[in-house]
Amino acid sequence: MTTRAFTWLDQQVPRGSLVRFSIAGGFNSAIFYGGWAWLLAAFSTIDIRILWGVCWGITGVMAHYVHRWFTFDNRKPVSWTLLTAVPVYTLSLVGSSVSIGWLAEMFPEDVRVLGILNLLAWGLIVWLMMRFWVFQYASTTHVSPTHQGE
Repeated sequence: MTTRAFTWLDQQVPRGSLVRFSIAGGFNSAIFYGGWAWLLAAFSTIDIRILWGVCWGITGVMAHYVHRWFTFDNRKPVSWTLLTAVPVYTLSLVGSSVSIGWLAEMFPEDVRVLGILNLLAWGLIVWLMMRFWVFQYASTTHVSPTHQGE
């Protein structure tokens, strides 16, 4: 059953696509956002950038494996993808932490909503870096006599 479901999903939502990344990213982001919202409530005196960075770092490791399994594939060894994902997640951790800090200073009453927008913007940046640099993903194509360019 699971194999058929993934075959259907692979046909409808190709691996490496932004839609597929978004499905997995929605899962990762829900965990991230829940943790961040909890930290905001529990540790309101700590700088928002630190709380954001802690959650980003923790969920970044999880996201690597989710995207390897669901979004992309295992053509590249884990030793390659994990080592190249570290700079991607480090850059996105620093960049997204700086941008959420700036947003919190500019619009403190809307920080939770802006956190979602910040998450989406950085998610797109991460997808591009993961697709082209970390996983070096290119869909496999072959030519068959009956279906040209499959």
